[in-house]
Amino acid sequence: MNRRWSALIVGGVLVLGACGQEDAQPAEEETDVADHEMDKGDHNADDTAKEDEPESSSVDSADAPEAASGTASPLIAQGETTSFVFNEAGEFPLHCNPHPTMKMTVIVEEGASMSGEAAVEMADLAFSESELTVAPGTVVTWTNQDEVEHNVAFD
Repeated sequence: MNRRWSALIVGGVLVLGACGQEDAQPAEEETDVADHEMDKGDHNADDTAKEDEPESSSVDSADAPEAASGTASPLIAQGETTSFVFNEAGEFPLHCNPHPTMKMTVIVEEGASMSGEAAVEMADLAFSESELTVAPGTVVTWTNQDEVEHNVAFD
C-alpha cells in the first residue's frame, strides 16, 4: 500500500514538474517583457515626472485679461492659477471675494524694475505680497496653494 501511494506521489510530482516546465518558458518570456517595460519605464521616468509638473511657460499678455476695477477672476482651486495684465499706470487694490481679509495692491508705474511677469502665491489665507510694484504691460499670475478656493477681485 505504501508503494502504491509512493508511486502515485512520484507520478504526480513528475506530472506537476512537467507542467511547470512547460509554463516556465512563457513565464520567463513574461518576465523579460515585464523587465523590458520596467526598463522602458525607468528610462522614461524623467519624462513622466515632467508631464506631471506644470509647464513653466510664460503667460502671454494677450491671454490674460486686463486688470480693471470691478473685474474678478473665477474661483481657482489648489494648484490652479489666474493672471491679469496691468497696462495702465495706477494703483489696483484687490482682494479675494470668499476671503475679504485677503488684500493686496498692485502699483503700476513707468520705470518699475519688475516687468514682463510677476508671481504671487495665495497661501494660508493671504497673498504672498501686500504690495507689488510693476511696469506697465506686466502680467501678474496668482497661484492658489491653499486647500480652499480663492479668486482675484479688483475693488
